[in-house]
Amino acid sequence: MSTSVEPAVAAGQSSGTHAAAKKSRLQWFVLLTVLGADIMDLLDATIVNVGAPSIARDLHASSTQLQWVIAGYTLAMAAALITAGRLGDIYGHRRMFLLGIGAFTLFSGLSSAAPDPQLLIAARCLQGLSAAVMLPQGLSIIRSVFPPAQAGAAMGVFGPVMGLAATLGPIVGGALVQANLLGSHWRSIFWVNIPLGLLGLVCAWRVVPRDKRHGPNAPTLDVVGMLLSGFAMLLLVYPLIQGRDKNWPVYMFVLMAASVPVFAAFGFQQRARQRRGRTPLVTPTLFTKKGFSGGLVFATCFFAAMGGLFIVLMLHIQLALGFSSLRAGLTGLPFSLGAAVGAGSGAALTPKLGRRVLHSGVVLMAGGLAALAWTVTTAGQGMTAWDVAPSYAVCGIGMGLMIATYFTLVVAEVDEHETGTAGGVLNAVQQLANSLGVALFGTLYFNGLKAGHTSVAASTNALLYTAAAAVVCIPLGFLLPRFARPNAEIH
Repeated sequence: MSTSVEPAVAAGQSSGTHAAAKKSRLQWFVLLTVLGADIMDLLDATIVNVGAPSIARDLHASSTQLQWVIAGYTLAMAAALITAGRLGDIYGHRRMFLLGIGAFTLFSGLSSAAPDPQLLIAARCLQGLSAAVMLPQGLSIIRSVFPPAQAGAAMGVFGPVMGLAATLGPIVGGALVQANLLGSHWRSIFWVNIPLGLLGLVCAWRVVPRDKRHGPNAPTLDVVGMLLSGFAMLLLVYPLIQGRDKNWPVYMFVLMAASVPVFAAFGFQQRARQRRGRTPLVTPTLFTKKGFSGGLVFATCFFAAMGGLFIVLMLHIQLALGFSSLRAGLTGLPFSLGAAVGAGSGAALTPKLGRRVLHSGVVLMAGGLAALAWTVTTAGQGMTAWDVAPSYAVCGIGMGLMIATYFTLVVAEVDEHETGTAGGVLNAVQQLANSLGVALFGTLYFNGLKAGHTSVAASTNALLYTAAAAVVCIPLGFLLPRFARPNAEIH
């Protein structure tokens, strides 16, 4: 008897082991697929800064149009992120992920073929909308295939991979523009997304689990809230980019002021919708928490300064100093390496020091921006990448320290059932702030040139304003909790 049972038991154990190994492989294939989508978005966001001067020359784009090429992507993403996350809840995260990655690939191809600035801006906005549909689904998909005990390890892969993508993005973009493959100039920076997107689409179709059917209490889409929030963002950003081109007529200031009551109307509408027992786009109780609301104001200033830094420095070193695209991409390497060092150090120090890590990062960021402005002034037209490297690395370390702490602190006062909405709002505000930075500080730079200043003077002034925005973040940081909540997580 024993001889017949033992092989059966062994066969059962072997079958169970094989099934477990197959499930583990499937989980990591799903993670790689989601990572690929995030890498595409990050590459697209960082590559375009390097390709901007080539775009301006080839399409005869004005400075305003160039700002829209960069800011249109992040503005469209910011306007749609929260809604897109809700669409995943309603129609299924797999379905929306497939739709997002397919559309992103399609509009990348359209961007590469754009014959004029207007079509390129439209394609970039559609890319941003596609990214907004694609990105929020990834975390829900990962959480559906990894058990809670393994989810932390899976999410831990994101940091190093995203850091590597951010480091390589400008370098790859610069190399592609300089290589001028088949006479493509800047167009090849969008070609990268096409094979990546098609591969991601096939992988997602094969490995991402099918969506579960919703019960009778499935969430509904808040169309009015979606329109109000998107309109308010557009009212704020449009005048900042377009105002200089139209010599700042009064109605541009009226539009910016009008964004305030529209944002307020959005808040009232969300509370009214919740009182009626319907699903709001944003959980209104989030904004009653000082740490969360203060964190949003903090993020607006900080990420606007970041967006301003990248656009101003890249324009100066390429348009005024004549850096090649590849050389411009390599100039950003100290920042990326500094950010990696800062993020690693911040992750280790945050449990013990909490908010002090965030403040250290902001102080370093402000100091690095001021030092960068000083370098631009003193080095003048002879500035090299080696001149920029020390202050740019300090900026990167500061950003890394801040990022390592910010997201865990800002959700410390958020209730467990609110974390999903909180994550969507935080990501949307980050993207909106980046658009604001490109619009505001890019406008300051171009206004300086229009007033007859040299690029050195215009860049220095714009960088000093970004440093001032970072300094404002120092007192705002005290609005956040002193320490993160244990196991705080953004869904």
